[in-house]
Amino acid sequence: MNILDSVKNLTKDNGAVKDLRDLLVLTNFVDEALEQFFTFRQNVANGEKLGWTGEMEDIGWAGAPCNPVYKTPTIPAAEKTWDIGQWSTPLKWCYEDFMNTIAEYALKTGTDIGDLTSTDIMDVIIYPALDLAIKRMFWRFIWFGDKAAANIAEEGGGNITAGFDVELFKPCDGFFKQLFAVTASNAAQRTTIAANAEASYALQMSKIKETGVAIGIFDSILENADPRISGLDGAGLFVTKSLGDALTKDLKREYKLILEWEQIFKGLDVSEYNGTPIYRVSIWDRMIQKYQNDGKKLNLPHRAVFGSPKQLFIGSPAGQIISDLELWFNQDERVTKAYSAGRLGCLIGEDNLFQLAY
Repeated sequence: MNILDSVKNLTKDNGAVKDLRDLLVLTNFVDEALEQFFTFRQNVANGEKLGWTGEMEDIGWAGAPCNPVYKTPTIPAAEKTWDIGQWSTPLKWCYEDFMNTIAEYALKTGTDIGDLTSTDIMDVIIYPALDLAIKRMFWRFIWFGDKAAANIAEEGGGNITAGFDVELFKPCDGFFKQLFAVTASNAAQRTTIAANAEASYALQMSKIKETGVAIGIFDSILENADPRISGLDGAGLFVTKSLGDALTKDLKREYKLILEWEQIFKGLDVSEYNGTPIYRVSIWDRMIQKYQNDGKKLNLPHRAVFGSPKQLFIGSPAGQIISDLELWFNQDERVTKAYSAGRLGCLIGEDNLFQLAY
């Protein structure tokens, strides 16, 4: 249901609401703080390199003879290339869409009736909804972006739910796609979650809750991870809510241990397992349910990423990730328009500093 459809459900003569400011906002999910999950780099150009150096190889040999043989130790280096894509939000609204609804009371009069700027329609209905939609747009780009996105029903088969416009995912390759590529070439960095392969949503959800399953997944992640990960600034286990909830249930059942979750930011719950912070990222669950659903089962509904946001980079030629929004009344077309555009790219840092489960 879009904004206009929701307003049309509220007729102007129902005798209940005559002021848009009296409307109660429908319950929305509270999204996790976007900026907690990556490191932003500004003024990044397409094709630019992101590089870093590693530790010097071992040095120090027995003895101190005369005329020693001098050696040049190697210092490993690596680089990756920024692939910056474009996005835009061209939007428009016609005043006629608000006629015969309660929003009609907020329209301007006379010749100005088509101008929705500086009205309660814009301030109370459209702006708040647009703000939330833009934030979720970046969640979609950054984690679920795929420049080769395809619908499930398309030839060759993609992961995007039938009916969704695949252009919603194509500005850049997101972190999940890049991280999956890393573990595809290095199986040691992946713990396979068997429940993901079940043939129905019901089985996917029930199998993950079976005795010992969740505990085994988390233990495997931590045991097989590069030991340097734990020492990284901000490192933690970032997991879907389904997987975090399964661990909570498993620990209570097996060890009578209550895994307490504390909300540190709106929508972001944190706990701890064997000394490692766990962040429950519920927006991942909602996006998988919405965007990667074939009607019978979900695409990898249970996921975990062990790493640090300091190794997850977002780059843009601009100085900020969210661009300014332009809003104006087009006198020729007699519609109100809004437009925002920008460029964005995602890049993971050192490949071996991530451990995944999916």
